[in-house]
Amino acid sequence: MADTTATAVRSTAHVITLASRRAAPSITNTTDRDTIALHVQAENALAMALGLLRNPQGTAADLERATARACRAATLLRRACAAQAERGAA
Repeated sequence: MADTTATAVRSTAHVITLASRRAAPSITNTTDRDTIALHVQAENALAMALGLLRNPQGTAADLERATARACRAATLLRRACAAQAERGAA
């Protein structure tokens, strides 16, 4: 019975084919070193935030540091996006 329900749900779900989607510009298509550096820094900040959050013995200070790193990553991503838009890559 569970198989029938799962099949019914799948058959009514809206499917987007790959041909109908436009590919977003990739940051790896640019040779601008500054934009790439911002992207790398944002990834590192997010990795640090996740590492702090995944610590089972995490403290309130770890949560504050993770929040700060996530905010830093958002700032870096905003700067990378603006740099790409300025250079016509976005």
